[in-house]
Amino acid sequence: MRQASAQLIALLDQDQFLMADLYTITTVQGDVYRYTNYDYDLIVANQVFKADGPIISREGISLSLGIEVDNLSVSINTINDQHFNDVRVVQAFHNGQMDGARFKLERIFMDMHTPTDTSAGTLKLFEGRIIEPELDRNVIDFNVASDIDDLHIQMPRNLYQPSCSNTLFDYGCGLLRDNFAISTTIEVNSSTSQIVCTLTQPQGWFTQGVVEFLEGGNKGLKRTIRLHESGTLVLTLPLLEQPKAGQKIKVYPGCDKRLDTCTNRFNNRNRFAGKPFIPVPETAV
Repeated sequence: MRQASAQLIALLDQDQFLMADLYTITTVQGDVYRYTNYDYDLIVANQVFKADGPIISREGISLSLGIEVDNLSVSINTINDQHFNDVRVVQAFHNGQMDGARFKLERIFMDMHTPTDTSAGTLKLFEGRIIEPELDRNVIDFNVASDIDDLHIQMPRNLYQPSCSNTLFDYGCGLLRDNFAISTTIEVNSSTSQIVCTLTQPQGWFTQGVVEFLEGGNKGLKRTIRLHESGTLVLTLPLLEQPKAGQKIKVYPGCDKRLDTCTNRFNNRNRFAGKPFIPVPETAV
């Protein structure tokens, strides 16, 4: 059941009123973008929803009982001079900077005589994660899946295996990602496939780890580190834009899921979920 304020209920009892959709996009990096399909900017709860942003349209909301995943289909039409921060809207989706972003749809109602009075509050119609974006020139189509989608878990969840069944920094691992992040800057001689930077950790520390770009055209991008050696991070996938010296990055260590790594690098042996002493398979001849 959707909750509505007493003022909003009274407004809806009138014969005529105005209404508009409000869209909020929140990236995993914490950047927030707010837009509306109204003719003017709207200020709702001290937050500005812009009317001159990309054109956002949606289909009807699919809702169902039980544990079926609800979803919302959304389309964004944009032009070249519309950006998310310093990156064009289409490029941000293409680069993966919007992967995992949350999308919230609300509806605002206003009195005919005060067409910008938003004090009656909003109704939240849908909220979830952006999935399956498809790009066609300046049009982005994507679905928004409700949080029930997170219940899709492979069963059985844990297997008996020598390597750890946890993923670094997940709930089973128990470590906090931010406690192991190293902040540094990109140095000269970096390219789209490798990053040169100053790191004091021993060689291999960041192999299979992640580098996150905080500035420039690559802002918000994350890349897996294929190899860490001699102050150089070799990326698994190349960047779409040449990084520049002086831009800030964060580097996160990698884990090969071995007991020695869990113990010596992360001091987390009590959370190790592997079975390293399982006898190896033998074949009778």
